Parts: sequence; structure tokens; C-alpha cells
Amino acid sequence: MKRDKNPKLHTLYQINIIIMCLITLASLGGILYLTLMGGKYSDRDLEKARQQGREELLLDMEASIQGGTDTLKVIRDLYPDKIVIDDYGSYSFYPLQDAERNSFSPQDFSKDEKGILSFQGDASISARSGIDVNQNTISINYKKVRDQGLEFVCIYAGRFNSRQEFLSDETFSDHLLRASEAGLETSLYVTLNARTSDAGREEAESLIDYLKPWKEHFDGEIALQVIYPKKEPASDMARQGYTDAVLSACSVLSEAGYRPMVCADSKTFCGLLDLTRLEDCPRWLQEYGDSPYFPYRFSMWRYGAAIMLDGVEGSVFLDLKFE
Repeated sequence: MKRDKNPKLHTLYQINIIIMCLITLASLGGILYLTLMGGKYSDRDLEKARQQGREELLLDMEASIQGGTDTLKVIRDLYPDKIVIDDYGSYSFYPLQDAERNSFSPQDFSKDEKGILSFQGDASISARSGIDVNQNTISINYKKVRDQGLEFVCIYAGRFNSRQEFLSDETFSDHLLRASEAGLETSLYVTLNARTSDAGREEAESLIDYLKPWKEHFDGEIALQVIYPKKEPASDMARQGYTDAVLSACSVLSEAGYRPMVCADSKTFCGLLDLTRLEDCPRWLQEYGDSPYFPYRFSMWRYGAAIMLDGVEGSVFLDLKFE
């Protein structure tokens, strides 16, 4: 389907539709209330109930927006039984999966003047700060990064193409060696392209061969990034295929002595992967903000992008690891 050329107008159009639907439901609720009361009511009484339902709903929404609540937050509050994702000017709605939830709340996190988050939640959970880097990080002084209290770096190693060929990132080895020399904990992430179990196994085996010379230079953790395809709907068949691929790749990497995790944004986790089948896989959530909206369990969180840090030229991402 062709995207709207004006995403702002498209978003406003969708919001108006949602509001009108909610007003209709509120009106019907008022009518149902009168009906259940068991009395006989005139058309005037019914219209009054409709009007009251509309006014109450609009007043609640108006108060939220005027109080500084953004539109996405208002819509999310109206759909507590769904995951609502801002999808480049439109909204995607996903039903809740029967998967393990996280226990985080907005009060668990605070941000310093550099934009680095710290965790003050459950005392049984520890959180460490770090960064992840890719080809957009032009140069970086890893000793300065470490001196700012950041403990780990996750380095983009490359991606698989449609023929299951691994295309390495040209800056990968330089980042890996210099980060290791600076005393930072190092791990890797790659982008999978597999959509079947066999393809997932093939990509994992190719990755193992490629990483043999570098195995001693990082801690063995490899994040497998899954990206929602632009031209493919989230059908049940697609979800099954992508989930099969991830499980197969994780199994092969684990047998080879690596520690795999699944890496994705909220839309991909909710719309393209079956989280009930990935309960045993550590997850790296890529969702920007001061506290996570994603309700399910995860062990690493990329929360900040294009952050200015001492010693960094280019862009890096900020992360928290929970243990």
C-alpha cells in the first residue's frame, strides 16, 4: 500500500477516526446504561445520554492533551489491552501476547545532564551503562568513554543479504580491537535476513566461520537483530517463519559456545516475532525514551540515539544492561 505523502495529515485523519469511534462507544454506553435501568425513555432522553457520553470523553482527552500529554500517550491510555506503536506517522495496534512481563516503571529511571539513564528500581536487579556503535560512528576514544562511567560496547559486525551472504561492517574490527584495549566489555550484533529455520541455521553457521579470528576479542555475546520488512504484512506465516529462523540461529550459536540474544524494536517484537516461543532467549529492546513502554521481559535496552559524548565523533547509541 502506498504511504500518505503527508504523514502529519494522515496521522490527524487517523486520530479523528479514533476519536469519533470512541465518542460513538461512549454514546452507546450511555444508551445502554439507560436501557439497563429498565425505564422507558424518550428520544430526547437518549439524545441527552449520547451528548453526555461525548462531552465526558472529550473533556477527559482535552484535559490530558492540555496537561502536556502527547497524542500517542493519550491513545495508549485508551487501549490498555493493546500495544500501540507510532509507525512513521501512523499507528500500529498489536494484541498483548501471553509472554513474561517486565517489572519496570517510569519511577525506576533518572537521566543526567548528558542524557545517560541510571536505574533506581528493584534492588535485586543491577543495571550497567554502555553504548553500541556502527558505521556511523566516525571515530571514538574508548578510554574517554570508559572514564564517563560506561562499561560496555556492543559493536555492529554486519548483515546478511537475501542470499544469506554475510556482509561485514568495514569498521567492525577497528572498533572491536580498540574497545578491548581500553578495557571495555565488548559484544557484537548482526542483522539477520533469515525467514525460515533452515535459513537461520545457514546464517548462524556462516557467522561462526567469519568470527573465528575475532572470538578471543569479545565476550561471546552476539545479538541477532531482526528488522520489520517494509513491504511485508505481519501475517501468522511471517511470524512463524521469522521466529523459527531466530530460534534456529540461537541454537547453532549456543552449540558453538556463543551467547545469543534477540535484538529488535517494539514493532518487530510485537508484530513479527512470537514472544511466547522466545521466552528462553535474552532480548535487547531498541525503544527510545526515558522509560520503557514495551511491557515484556528484556535484558538490554537501547534508549538513546545520537548522543553527544566526550571522545566521540559521529553518533552512538546509549544502552542499559540488566542482570
